[in-house]
Amino acid sequence: MKVELTLPPPLWMQDETTQIIMRVLNTENDEPQTLFVGGCVRNWILNKEVHDIDLATKYTPEVVVEKLKQADIKVIPTGIDHGTVTAVLNGKPFEITTLRHDVATDGRHAEVCFTDDWLEDAKRRDFTMNTLLADISGNIYDLLGRGIEDTKARHVVFVGDAATRIREDYLRILRFFRFHAFYGHGEMNEEALKACQLAVDKISSLSLERVSSEFLKILGVDHATEILTTMFDNKILEDLSAKNYQPKILEKLCAAQLEHNAINVETRLFVLAGNKASLFDDYLRLSHAQKKFIIKLEMVAGIEFYEDEKALKKAIFYHGNDLLLQGYLLNIAKGEVKEDAKMIKVLKNWQAPKCPINGETLMKEGFVTGPDLGIELKRRTEEWLEIALEN
Repeated sequence: MKVELTLPPPLWMQDETTQIIMRVLNTENDEPQTLFVGGCVRNWILNKEVHDIDLATKYTPEVVVEKLKQADIKVIPTGIDHGTVTAVLNGKPFEITTLRHDVATDGRHAEVCFTDDWLEDAKRRDFTMNTLLADISGNIYDLLGRGIEDTKARHVVFVGDAATRIREDYLRILRFFRFHAFYGHGEMNEEALKACQLAVDKISSLSLERVSSEFLKILGVDHATEILTTMFDNKILEDLSAKNYQPKILEKLCAAQLEHNAINVETRLFVLAGNKASLFDDYLRLSHAQKKFIIKLEMVAGIEFYEDEKALKKAIFYHGNDLLLQGYLLNIAKGEVKEDAKMIKVLKNWQAPKCPINGETLMKEGFVTGPDLGIELKRRTEEWLEIALEN
């Protein structure tokens, strides 16, 4: 393969753990058997933080497993039927996938077979910026001839024909918008946007879990309003916004969350629902914790305790810092309170004391389980909290 670009190896590539993995999965031959692929190479070129290190290899999964075990490296068969295993060394995971090409696709799943052809593997990937390969010396390979150029220009472009790539997996519609939000610059690729528009009805064929995962990632970008507006204008998941949704409020909320390092997608969903606790059950599969947070957010979204420090501390005792901070930032975004640095400090740093009174305490005094115990526990807790906050 031809080296298209060579850059100084970054720290994650120089790390001894990474070096060991690459030595185990490469021979002394001139031609590499295993290379870094996709996101880690893309982010390296863009000077973005690399979180996950993915590898592509000519070796079959069985050979990969054998080589790792011989080197006493832990192996997890995370997706071995599709050619993927995870190596864990010194607590660091490396996802290793055998080169593949698609045999059949139906828009949701792909039937694949293994290959030793780097180009065939590149052709089945979604975006050109995800096709880049690199070796341990910092040499970058661009088999399609445009991955480096598109990455540097921050152009999110499908590999080959956009409509074909989308028909292979309809989740790529949402991935296109997410990647543009994270990595794109300037106007969206026209061919890609048109292909997404034409296939929008196919999103309903995907599982709620897959749609939810992708949409919540989109919602979690630093400034989500712009990409969401583009999606909704193009009929992409437009039902995930209520008629009374106000983009300006979301824009202000995103800015406030970013300023205070408190990005929270549940609060953003709350705004999309028109500032109420709608869980979008027909479109999203949220966790129990996420649903609980949204429901409680509606409960604390009032402004009665956000301008009184003692009342705010009481609320934190009962509901926690994170929930109350989101409620406060939401009210700032809605223009119902003005940001107060003192209140922000309380919300982010004040730790509620632990109440020494509980049900067991009262049962030792003769109370029995039932409504009276609950009433008395509530009364004593409030009494204790009032005194604790005076000290």
